[in-house]
Amino acid sequence: MKGEPASPEAVIRVGVTSARKGAELVTAFERRGARVLHGPTLGGDRPVDDDVIAVAIDRLVELRPLWFAASTGMGMRLLAAAAERTGRRDALVRALQNATVVARGQKAAGGLKRLGVTPVWVAPDERDFQVEAWLAEHVRTDEVVAVQVHGAGGDPYGKLIQTGAIVEKLAPYVSAPPDDPGPGTRLAEAAVAGELDVVTFMSPSAAHGLATLANAAGIGDRVREALNGPVAVATVGPVTGDGARDAGYAVTIESDNRAGALVRAVMSWWADRG
Repeated sequence: MKGEPASPEAVIRVGVTSARKGAELVTAFERRGARVLHGPTLGGDRPVDDDVIAVAIDRLVELRPLWFAASTGMGMRLLAAAAERTGRRDALVRALQNATVVARGQKAAGGLKRLGVTPVWVAPDERDFQVEAWLAEHVRTDEVVAVQVHGAGGDPYGKLIQTGAIVEKLAPYVSAPPDDPGPGTRLAEAAVAGELDVVTFMSPSAAHGLATLANAAGIGDRVREALNGPVAVATVGPVTGDGARDAGYAVTIESDNRAGALVRAVMSWWADRG
């Protein structure tokens, strides 16, 4: 039965939500004898239109933020590229140089440095809440904080807003839903039905994507209940783990940021159960 130790004959049942690396994960798990259900919950990260970014940069220049936080390397590259194409690169650089700048991780810091801006602080574990906590210690009420956010969804920096800071978000890309929601919805239904032992996430977007599909199918609460007990949740790295928790799921297995490490961690967890 569900929740009891696995018998020696039991086969682990794995739900894979990744689109980009989904086939790789499915093959890796099946080679280890797992039964896999592949249900992509997102269609990938897509840049927003240049005119949207241009408006955001103009707004940034107008606000003259005292603080700026960069979340992702890809986001900073897209922001810089759109600024170049729309004739706003110099204005963007001046706005950043006039602010105290921090970064969520080394990739985001690298994106800043390509614009000639060096962050004063980089989050040690590349997590949103660490950046938010650092800013909360330094930002005063009514000061403007501009944040380049990732496209994973959720509400990063919501607590900072509650402290009285004015938070302006720039989103150079968004995580698009899957072209066909059917497989992801079936994965959500399988989790509710007790037909999976573990669901894997390779990105925060994938976790929020599952929540979106489940809510659309009217089973959002039941999926959260399943992924907080009978069905284990496996994630790569702390950022994805935070994204899963933000979506309402309890993380059981957290590996480093590689697909192979995730597979090994899941199979090790399964072996320990039995």
